[in-house]
Amino acid sequence: MITARVPGGIRVVMQTDHQSQCGIIAGGWGNAEFTRPEPWEPVACAAQWHDEGWRQWERSAGVAPDGSPRGFVAMDVDEHVAIHRRSIAAAHQRDVVTGMLVGMHCAGLLQRRRGLDGEMPDIAVLPDPARVLVRDEVDVRGRVVGEMGDPVAAADWTWASYRVLQALDLLSLYLTWTGLAHGEEWTLRRVPRTIDDTDGVPITVRRRDDVTCTLHPWPLATDDLAAPVLARVIPDRAYADSADLQAAIRAADPAPVPFRIVRA
Repeated sequence: MITARVPGGIRVVMQTDHQSQCGIIAGGWGNAEFTRPEPWEPVACAAQWHDEGWRQWERSAGVAPDGSPRGFVAMDVDEHVAIHRRSIAAAHQRDVVTGMLVGMHCAGLLQRRRGLDGEMPDIAVLPDPARVLVRDEVDVRGRVVGEMGDPVAAADWTWASYRVLQALDLLSLYLTWTGLAHGEEWTLRRVPRTIDDTDGVPITVRRRDDVTCTLHPWPLATDDLAAPVLARVIPDRAYADSADLQAAIRAADPAPVPFRIVRA
């Protein structure tokens, strides 16, 4: 559950609706400067399925000690790992490569996005559930990449695809979470321009108005991409418990927010 204070209350975007928005952005990804990693279908599918494990949790999401909705940043490692494992399992039902990318995404969230958000921590310092998930991800990735053909090309594709998936995820979070709502400037780090672009380039994300952000440099196929997401606005108050919060969410009319991404 992704929450942001907006005029009129607290906007709530379910993680499963966030992943749908990621799928929309994936559909617009790629141009002459930022080529799509090929094959592209597993990347697009991973964007649409990377948070599927949240569906069960969000039906009974609770509140923080201060009574605010308890979003994804206020959860402990055990909860995150259980959700990540459900997301990975759902993606693997689609196909093994999609499952591998979602596994990389989930394990990466426990490792500062594999170094994209700061120095990647040593696996030994991670709590037990996280350490086991990361080790399982390494095993699966080694097996899947080993079956993809040329090992160098497969490794390049995997690293490029992972970074594009992170860019899609963070761009959606910018729109739905604090970035746009607070007028922040974010950076999508090391975004690949080609499969063998191991370093990538930073893309700056800035607010233009309440529903629009700009990107520079520009990684999308058109100069203006509509990226709506389903959201609910609930009263900005302290909630007594999960039942109180869930009642407010059910009472709120879901409506698409007409987010847009435009060239800077």
